[in-house]
Amino acid sequence: MSLSTSDPKALSGVAALIAQTSALAARYDLTRRDRHRFVLAFAERFAYIRVQDMWNPWRFLSQMEGAPPVRLGTDGFKHALVDDANPARHYAAFVFVGYWLPPPLAVLMLWAWEIAGFVRYADWSQPDMRSGYVGLFHGRLVRRYSHTILPALMARDLTEVTRWSRLSDSGAKVVGR
Repeated sequence: MSLSTSDPKALSGVAALIAQTSALAARYDLTRRDRHRFVLAFAERFAYIRVQDMWNPWRFLSQMEGAPPVRLGTDGFKHALVDDANPARHYAAFVFVGYWLPPPLAVLMLWAWEIAGFVRYADWSQPDMRSGYVGLFHGRLVRRYSHTILPALMARDLTEVTRWSRLSDSGAKVVGR
């Protein structure tokens, strides 16, 4: 998997998430207002969180549980963070939560969401919990510093790292290439 390519639409999985997030971040200035706008756009694109639909809780919760506009697949994601075909959705949702809520409430929201999923599906998802904690942490860092750091955080914390990928300057796996 290569994290750099001339055509971001040709990518999938975590490489596509990083490339598309980087392109999205570049559209926004470094102001606090634009940072807020970036997080809203990021959450809508990758997690289908549309705050304008909060007035209709049924629609809002259905959207968050459903498929987002952009689905990227599992390629390149750490296996410990994957429990379905679109791990970016859960991660992006909790970047949003971590950005907007103070840490204790954000963690409570993560646990409440997973407990609700357990009650509904009778299946506890440890990968979702891990991904959620990573998202919460990234959301806090974006709030504190800037939305421009998010692609680098993703590359560091979401990608499957092997001893070979650490040797490559670009982060690409060098075995067989």
